[in-house]
Amino acid sequence: MNTIPAELNAIAGQLQNYNVPEQTVQLDSNCKLTYEILQWTNTHPDRLTDDRPIGTVEISRYNTENGAEYQIVEKRNGGGREIYEATVTTARDERIGESIQDWELAWYQAETPDKRLLINGTVRDAIIEMNGTAGKKHLSADTPISCQWLLPFALANRATPMDEAFTTIDELTYCKTNQLLHGPEQIESNGQSLFSFCHTGQGTLPIHYVFDLQRPVFVTFTLLSWILRDIELI
Repeated sequence: MNTIPAELNAIAGQLQNYNVPEQTVQLDSNCKLTYEILQWTNTHPDRLTDDRPIGTVEISRYNTENGAEYQIVEKRNGGGREIYEATVTTARDERIGESIQDWELAWYQAETPDKRLLINGTVRDAIIEMNGTAGKKHLSADTPISCQWLLPFALANRATPMDEAFTTIDELTYCKTNQLLHGPEQIESNGQSLFSFCHTGQGTLPIHYVFDLQRPVFVTFTLLSWILRDIELI
């Protein structure tokens, strides 16, 4: 029996033949997740489709005394080869697991690595300060702060229902308040039990974070999916 939400139909064909990595995600251990980025093309809910690989995302998480430090590398093919490199520090947060405190981001094209968009930011006393190539911004946020690279870890191993407001900094460059994380919704696909958390909000098309009992296996956006290929203890 399948109980796949309509929003996840485009990856339904990936579920049947998907081989989950053997390693699990334990938040008390340092580890790296490697995702393959697929662009949805000729999707079909009942079979593996020819969704096109267009890049990779590597997210390394190192525990700290009060939270974690993340090292992120995303490589995406398009008109050129886009590369995002980021370092993020977080503090524990009882509402969504952890909240961003500081970050540094470099974005560039592989063909012109010397031409970089640089952004760094801090969060202190509910004030977000961003500095970089495009100038300086100050914004207020009275909710925890996260981004798409951190949520696969923050939501891992979470079984209790949540309906939490938060602020997202998309790709660590664009801040959006009035966001919501809710779930988990149970998914049954050919006898496989999965759980989905959904990110919705002002200016956001729904993003789904899909887990089995121990791993964040998929992230689905409007036209893209991340599919977990490897978990490495570091």
